[in-house]
Parts: sequence; C-alpha cells; structure tokens
Amino acid sequence: MPEAFLLTLGCPKNEADSDAFAGCLTRAGWNITRELGDTDLLLINTCAFIKPAVDESLEAMQQALEWKNERSGRILILAGCLPGRYPDDGSGGLEDFDLITGPGDTSRLEEFLSIQSASGPEPAEGTISRYLKISEGCSNNCAYCTIPLIRGARKDRSPEDILIDAEYLAEQGAAEIGIVGQDTASWKCDRGSISWMISQLACRYPDIWFRLYYVHPANYPDDFLGVIAEHENVMPYIDMPVQHVSDRLLKRMGRPYTGDSIRRLFDEFENFKKMLSVRTTFIVGYPGETEEDFKDLYEFISQYRCIRTIAAFPYWPEEGTREFSRNSVEKIPDEGSVQSRLARIGDASEEHNIIWADRLKGEIMDILADTPLLGHSRLDAPAVDGACCFDRSVEPGRIVRCRITGGEGYDLTVEVLD
Repeated sequence: MPEAFLLTLGCPKNEADSDAFAGCLTRAGWNITRELGDTDLLLINTCAFIKPAVDESLEAMQQALEWKNERSGRILILAGCLPGRYPDDGSGGLEDFDLITGPGDTSRLEEFLSIQSASGPEPAEGTISRYLKISEGCSNNCAYCTIPLIRGARKDRSPEDILIDAEYLAEQGAAEIGIVGQDTASWKCDRGSISWMISQLACRYPDIWFRLYYVHPANYPDDFLGVIAEHENVMPYIDMPVQHVSDRLLKRMGRPYTGDSIRRLFDEFENFKKMLSVRTTFIVGYPGETEEDFKDLYEFISQYRCIRTIAAFPYWPEEGTREFSRNSVEKIPDEGSVQSRLARIGDASEEHNIIWADRLKGEIMDILADTPLLGHSRLDAPAVDGACCFDRSVEPGRIVRCRITGGEGYDLTVEVLD
C-alpha cells in the first residue's frame, strides 16, 4: 500500500480539515503515516492568517519541493489557507505541485484521486483529542483579519451533519472533542444556538470531554456558563480573542463591543461557581495605539485571575484587509514600543502563571493522558495550553485522578492517584 504524510500548519481548524483530507486518501488506498520518511505522497495543509504564518508555509513548501525532487514519482499536494488566500494566477512557480486545493476543499482532492464523495473524518491513529468543525468562514469582517478573504462568509453546518461527524469521532475513540470554526459562538439552527448544540453533544457522549474554541466576545451566548454548570463533560474553559479593551481601537478594528462590556463579561467568568479558565489573545501595536491604550489593556490583564493563557501578537498590515487599505503605516507604533509592550504582556502572563500554580497546588483534578508521561487538565486545551507532567507512566487516553504538586510556566506537575 502506498504511503502518504500530511503536514498540518496553523490552528485546530486546519487539524479538522486534515482529518477530512486523510479520509479521502485512505479511501483511495493510501496508508497515512506519522513521519514523512520515504513516503510517496505529501500533502501540506497551510496557514496564511498573518505574515509569520505565510512565511512558515512558504518555507514548508520549499522543503517539500526538495523532498519531491529527491525521487521521481512522488506526489506533492498544496492545500489550505495559503492557496485560499493567494490562488494560482498562472505566473509560474507552482508547476511541481500535482494538486493545489483550498481550505477544507475535499472535492478537488476526491477528483484528483478518482474517488466518490463520502462523509466523516478519517480515524487518526493514536490521536486522543480530535476536532469537530461546526462552521466554515466568518462574517464579522474585522478590519485587520484575512479569514473572510481566505474562507469566505460564515456558513453553518447542520446539526445532523455535526452529529454524524461526532459519532465518527466517538467510534474512533476520541477522548476529547474540540468544537471549532472561525466564529463558533455565532452558530445557530432553527432549534437553538451553540449552547443547544453543545448540550446535545454532551448528553449523547457523556464520557467524552467537549471544549469550545474561538468564541467572539460580541457573539458570546449568555447561557453558556449554564451549559458548563449542567454538564460535567463540557470543559470549564473559555477561548475568547478579546484583542483590546480600548473603545477607540475596538471601533477601528471593527469589533462591536466596548471595554466596559468585556469587563462585565469577565466579571461573570471571575465569579462563576466553578473554577473557570480563559484563554485569550491580544493585538499589540495596532494603528493608533497609544501608551495610554496599552496601559488600559495591561491593567485589564492584571485584573482578572480567570485569565490562564495569554497569546499576544503584533499587528501585521495584511493586504486585502480594511485596515491595510487605510494606508496608515505612519500611525503604527514603532518597533521598539511594540516589542516593549509585548514583553510587558509576557511579564503579566508569567505573573498569572505563578498565581495559577499557587491556586492549583494541592487540588485534585481529572487529567486526560495524551502520552504515558504527559496529559492536559480540564482547564487547558491540548497542544496550545499548558501540559501536566505525570509522576509515573499512565495509559494514554485515560482520564486519571491526580493531585497538583506544582507548576512552572503554563505547565503543571501532578501526582497520579488512580
């Protein structure tokens, strides 16, 4: 059986797309391997959200071309957000790719492989945490964001299709399912909102952990904390990209909320009856950001101990966005100021880590084992947040009772009690 390798760059949404690509390859008779080695086919699922992601994708493409030229007969496929954002204009340079297809576009891959369409993600051997996509694209049109350029307007999947894919993942042994989309909070159907959908999944699969990603603050469902309170298998975790708290900058970004409304929301998170962790992102150095704006953001970060994971990145002027078209490069804070602000957020993040380590020390918690020696807690998403380091080997895929014994950075050390 010929062997294929999938290289996935970027976010968990691309992981979900790669599952679908893997399903196509498997149905066409390819064996999916976990290492590139001497495989016969390489599919690169790229990211192109901001310039560093584009650069990473371009570097991977160059290395892939070198791999292909090492032996004749190898097949090279370019997929994902990079060709979605920059379609082949015929100017050359992509001739050595056997197929180029956009994000999540399995139809072109199926045509290339001469197979019929089919539903469901492919089993991912040894993968304990899986991702379930509930929508594609985004209609928020934030001034800085390239997602609508890459993936188009938001299109929600039907509850029936979502439940079918969830059943596939459950049958394949998923211990945790992450609910992903560009704007999961906006998902809806004639039966209810995202809270209804999560409740349906939690009831159907009580032994599987469910975690909701990418919750836009303006679209946050008021009843979601109630879903967490009701269902033990819905993680007490909020993944919410705040971006900023300056009203002036939020308006310029096209984010339809205010700093005060964000604070009221985080007050709810802070006062929730369960221990709740928040992962959030911030943009630093946005055009027009002043030192006073940053001071407000820094104070916001310092105020809320529910914030567990912080990701901050500098503003990138991305061609095709509304902010780029304003041609306001001169209003972007200088590089030294931006790096200084990022460093200060890093310091605030480290302070949060110390607070969380002290807060959690001695707590008894369920930990999902990702490998014999590493796992993740209910408060942390796999791969993107902190890991738990076991004091002895455990069986991957098990949920084990542990006592938190300490912490360093985002990671925790735990004593296995089971």
